[in-house]
Amino acid sequence: MEDASKKRKEKLEALKKRKLAAVADGDGTTASLTFRNYTPINEDLKTESDIRATAPRAPEGVDTVEKQTEGVVEAVIQEDEKKRAQDVDIFSLAPMKPNWDLKRDIEPRLQKLEKRTRAAIIELIRKEKPDNLIMAD
Repeated sequence: MEDASKKRKEKLEALKKRKLAAVADGDGTTASLTFRNYTPINEDLKTESDIRATAPRAPEGVDTVEKQTEGVVEAVIQEDEKKRAQDVDIFSLAPMKPNWDLKRDIEPRLQKLEKRTRAAIIELIRKEKPDNLIMAD
């Protein structure tokens, strides 16, 4: 275990020395920063030559996405206008029962209320009618 940790430490030290050697270019200057996917806000870091050098460019003779999709938007708009111009049967688009979701969500509550309503009606009838009329039915 100790041997493995010593070997790892040696590898890390060697890597650190290589990085320091790569950063210092013999005369003591450091490597320049390159921003590939980020445009810096700080004006000191941003120069036009850096931006132009790192900006991606399409190779010559290759169509870009913009060129390939030039007429697509107009074609889609024309197709949509044609569909809108056709007569559409509103009854075929609308559901047969537009409140089916409300009924589905409220149905359990209505069942409970129905039971309570029946019990309350029976209780009111018993209170209002005398006992002899109930027996006579």
